[in-house]
Amino acid sequence: MAETPWKERAVAEVDLLNESQQRRLLANARHADELLSEVESILTAAESRSAFPKYRPDVSLHQARLIRSHIARFRTHLTRVLTAVGVRHDGSRFGALHSIRVTLTFVRIAVQEMAPEYLQGYGDLPEEAAAELRGLYSELEGLLDALERNLALGEAADLQARLDRLQRTTGEVELLRVLDRIVNERELAEFRAPLLNILEKTESRQFEIAVFGRVSSGKSSLLNHVLRTGVLPVGVNPITAVPTRLVYGPEGSLKVTFADRLVKRYPLDDLAQYASEERNPGNELGVTRLVVSLPSPRLRDGLVLVDTPGLGALATAGAAETLAYLPQCDLGIVLISSVNPVNDEDLNTLHALSQAGIPVMVLLSKADLLSPGDREKALSYTQQEVLRNLNLRIAVHPVSSAPGYEELLETWFRDELEPLCSRSRELAQDSARRKTGALLEAMVAALRSMLGGPDSAADHSQERLEQVERGLREAAGRIEETRRFCQAAADSIRGMGAAAIESAAEELMATWNGGAGGSEAGAVVAGAVERTAADAAAQISSRLRSLARELESALRLAAGEFGGSAESESFLEECVREMPRFEASLPEADLAAPRLRLPERLARWRLTRELRGRLQHEADSGFTRYGRALDRWAGTALANLQAQFNDRADAYRAQVDRLTSGKSVSAADRERVGRDVAELESFMPGPEPRPDRPSGGREAPPAGSGLPESAAPPRPPT
Repeated sequence: MAETPWKERAVAEVDLLNESQQRRLLANARHADELLSEVESILTAAESRSAFPKYRPDVSLHQARLIRSHIARFRTHLTRVLTAVGVRHDGSRFGALHSIRVTLTFVRIAVQEMAPEYLQGYGDLPEEAAAELRGLYSELEGLLDALERNLALGEAADLQARLDRLQRTTGEVELLRVLDRIVNERELAEFRAPLLNILEKTESRQFEIAVFGRVSSGKSSLLNHVLRTGVLPVGVNPITAVPTRLVYGPEGSLKVTFADRLVKRYPLDDLAQYASEERNPGNELGVTRLVVSLPSPRLRDGLVLVDTPGLGALATAGAAETLAYLPQCDLGIVLISSVNPVNDEDLNTLHALSQAGIPVMVLLSKADLLSPGDREKALSYTQQEVLRNLNLRIAVHPVSSAPGYEELLETWFRDELEPLCSRSRELAQDSARRKTGALLEAMVAALRSMLGGPDSAADHSQERLEQVERGLREAAGRIEETRRFCQAAADSIRGMGAAAIESAAEELMATWNGGAGGSEAGAVVAGAVERTAADAAAQISSRLRSLARELESALRLAAGEFGGSAESESFLEECVREMPRFEASLPEADLAAPRLRLPERLARWRLTRELRGRLQHEADSGFTRYGRALDRWAGTALANLQAQFNDRADAYRAQVDRLTSGKSVSAADRERVGRDVAELESFMPGPEPRPDRPSGGREAPPAGSGLPESAAPPRPPT
């Protein structure tokens, strides 16, 4: 009988084994494969540069290649034989990316348990060592955050592919492409975060306009008319739980991002479930981002409209979300109904925007309800009130979406808004060029340190490098200290209702003793309660600003050591924006001074008891909400501070590591690094041609190179 070919045998014998036999064979095959994977892991561990090596590197390069070759042959043969007898499997049940993220979670737990609080049961810990450990914990957390951010990008982590797409619309990618290649080839991971930030800024053509308005101010009608669509539900305009972005999309949809980083898409009709304070009170659903996609032509060119929680009712949870969002806003528009004059809520919103450094416009909506003469009076009155109360000169424009009056809105959009959008894109490009120049300078310094030339270890004393590293670590440790302080302070504010009532009673007694009557009682009590909240909240703001100055000081020290511009490191205090202000709906305290002259102590006790009976519930509720809002606001500010600090500090730490490691660069690598330096220097502006530039170099950066044509950019990374 002729021998059956192998492929035919595989088909013929496919049913020779029953299901139990197949499972048994597959289990043993998997176990053998896992053991071979362990052998590969041993080889990799022996070759790694781990700080705590598990194995001695006693396997020669030839032996390692031989082992891997035999393992590959074993697996190929095993798979072929299993297929021949009909044993099949569906591959791995777990994705590598998912497994890496899970493993990083355990790494983060291990890092958290390195904090000094976890050493309390092992003996006394000197404060100097505790500060060092807090700094180490913050530094390692920052590195894990950067890694997880890159993992979360998915396909967007391929910067070269994104640069290819960007090349079709702008010429400002050549230098970014070179920087990305060198970052990857030279393992300069510390520069990836600032490079990613620059690319995102270059990619984005967005101009974000945040729209604020009281209930019934006509905000939904305005947004629908601007977008030339009726898709937006009317329910969007009350106070919302989180800012809602309206962006361009081929069809209407809603994308919701939750606190656990889960992103889900929903029909547009579900918007109110996540955006409204009524259906998502205090943002209890944990929504961190809402993006509404609409097929509006006016959004196609990068215009983004942001419907925001109100800033007038600052005791609400949404107000803290809005204050945290403000730094991302390019323009604030405050909508005031022409039938309701400007009030304190509008003025509070304008004040918060101006404090955040956000350009602002005022629109007088429903202008069709006023005659031309009354319209001019309303515009003038609004401008005067803003000037009188805030000392701000702000343009006010009448608008209406009523039939026959659309031209008012169109004129404002065409003459005021579109020119601002265009100018903003130019400013964003200028900012990206400046940041690219700073990154270029920092990477050149890092590469030069590898070559032993300028910026090498010989130019820096060990003592100064240790001082820089210690300063960065101590500053990082202050972040965790400040976080604990702010959380404790916010918790204490939640229970300050009783103390506020006692303070109000003391102030009211002092007012009566001074001869004032009872007509001022309500204002005195409200003022005392607000001052109690403000004094307590000021401790949080002061601590955050102090932290920002400490972080800036550490960065300036590092910048000075590595030849950077210390002035460019004065920026972190901008992360601490205007904090929420206390507001509580206290009932009128219609009290009169006692007719009988009572002893001071007894009179104060009686007044305190009466105020507690009238105001305690509202005061307690107000302070509870305020403490919660401050906790969220401080957490957001700290996260921004930490991210901004780590992006810059990590580059300095890596530079210290390179200068103190003592590792030599091979001759071949020196040549390649030298070519990288020359290529990067060809992008740097200079008054005279450089003879050592490659033939394709330029003497001044052309338009679209990513650098300004003026003086050299600042040195430190941004």
